[in-house]
Amino acid sequence: MKKILTSLTFGTALLMINGCAITTPTYDQVRAETDDVLRQVSELVPEPKTVEPNEDFEPYPCDDPLTLGGGKGSFYTGQWMVFVGDTFDVPAFIDRVPEEMGEGWRVAKLGVPVNHPLVYLVRDSPRMSLSIEESTVDGRKAVELLAISRCGTLPATPAP
Repeated sequence: MKKILTSLTFGTALLMINGCAITTPTYDQVRAETDDVLRQVSELVPEPKTVEPNEDFEPYPCDDPLTLGGGKGSFYTGQWMVFVGDTFDVPAFIDRVPEEMGEGWRVAKLGVPVNHPLVYLVRDSPRMSLSIEESTVDGRKAVELLAISRCGTLPATPAP
């Protein structure tokens, strides 16, 4: 439940801070940007590891009242699990990530208390937010990556 609340707060915070850009890229472009960042972070985790992207997320409208956003288009949520060995020091890894991400990224307050290692990063251009946290899935230790893109336009659906 806390992870769901964290994810919803994370998405709402992103949209409250930025909304959607005036020049809106395509949804495919923002998804590619987001997946590139997730790939970059997953590559920072040393072997042995298993990277499992979650493909279950659908585009979420930027103007949904629940997100407090008013922009056009939809944002992409990318969630990847990077499963690691039992001896991997996830908290130490999380502490190093902000420096490894380089310029353009800053640590931001998530706005909800958490009782596990987590860092919340924001990039202003192109806009994206990223949380990196320690997780356990079915007894397997993991680094959980959750990134939310800026808004992108979906392709027009042909009229029936």
